Amino acid sequence: MTKKPVGLAQFTNQAEQPPDTMPRQRKAKAARGEREIVVLSTRVQRDDWARLHSLAISERTTLQELMMRGLDRVFAEQGLPPMRRDGITK
Repeated sequence: MTKKPVGLAQFTNQAEQPPDTMPRQRKAKAARGEREIVVLSTRVQRDDWARLHSLAISERTTLQELMMRGLDRVFAEQGLPPMRRDGITK
């Protein structure tokens, strides 16, 4: 009596394939926070986003740069050095 595949195996037929014919696994992604540059997101109200977007356009800069300037000010208030910009696209 053959065992009926369960879960996703019933759709992929991988349970029936010998191990040497199974597709290779993709290389695992780097663990969160292990790369030199980390992507960070934030949530803002739509009207605040519109104001930030307009400011970035009028200043001929990016939202990224506006955020970096703001974070630099927070660090300066604490007597800390500004954030590094090397390797970060504008």
